[in-house]
Amino acid sequence: MDDRGSICDNLAPSMPPVFRLMLTAALFASGGALLKACDFPSLQRAGVRAAIAAAAIFVLLPEARRWPNARILRLVPAYFGATVLFVVANSLTTAANAIFLQSAAPLWIVLLGPLLLHEKPSRLDVLTLLGVGAGMGLFFVAPTEVQATAPNPRLGDWIAIASGLSYALLLLGMRWLSRAGQGEQSAAVAWGNALTFPIALALMPAFGQTPIVGSGGDWAVILVLGTFQVGLAYAILVRAIAFVPAMRASLVMMIEPVLNSVVAWLVHGERPHWLAGLGGVLILGTVATTAVLARRARD
Repeated sequence: MDDRGSICDNLAPSMPPVFRLMLTAALFASGGALLKACDFPSLQRAGVRAAIAAAAIFVLLPEARRWPNARILRLVPAYFGATVLFVVANSLTTAANAIFLQSAAPLWIVLLGPLLLHEKPSRLDVLTLLGVGAGMGLFFVAPTEVQATAPNPRLGDWIAIASGLSYALLLLGMRWLSRAGQGEQSAAVAWGNALTFPIALALMPAFGQTPIVGSGGDWAVILVLGTFQVGLAYAILVRAIAFVPAMRASLVMMIEPVLNSVVAWLVHGERPHWLAGLGGVLILGTVATTAVLARRARD
């Protein structure tokens, strides 16, 4: 399919896939702080954000403008879990805990990748996981405390773990769709957002939530989240994932948790325990070192 008219491609046509993943991670990283700045109930937050994101993706990616087939619909549950469960977790625990626990996705990919994609991790990936695992382990060791922006951290942590499993399945699924070369991964993200909207709103009564009108500030935050933090970010992601193995993609985007927690600290004063901060530094350092070694190996 000729997609030269794509806005995403025209923004940076020569940008390497790994750099596109890094830009995606930076956009994703704004979510933790912005979500906490919106007073909508968590499911309403997730649903409205998804509706705006769907519209943005349909505009940004021409190949997303198709009716979903069975292959595309297979990714909807994973997309719903990765995005909605993260929003719920972020409303219950700290932004740092929510994003780092969701970022356990590489661990799930190691277990599920060989089964679902027949992509075995390289030695470098395994070494990277050791560093990432050690860094994430420090987050579990660090004590959690109830805060104004984290009223139920333990429950939020468990929901974040479920979000991480869903995110791993989403990355694997997008990689699987990209192999067909039909641009289905773009439609999967677009329809994942479009279908998340009614599902999230329908689930609100079951979780004791009621939609609210919200303030102008709430709508401004949701508009930014849907358009840039999700819509533009996923539009860039689907263009890069076809050229990067699922494991490598998830590892490069591990810079997101560090940025996310830093932004939440600057905006909301959420101060992670020093052990959690050390874990973030270890994760970022490991990913950066791995990227350098991988580039040298290719050269």
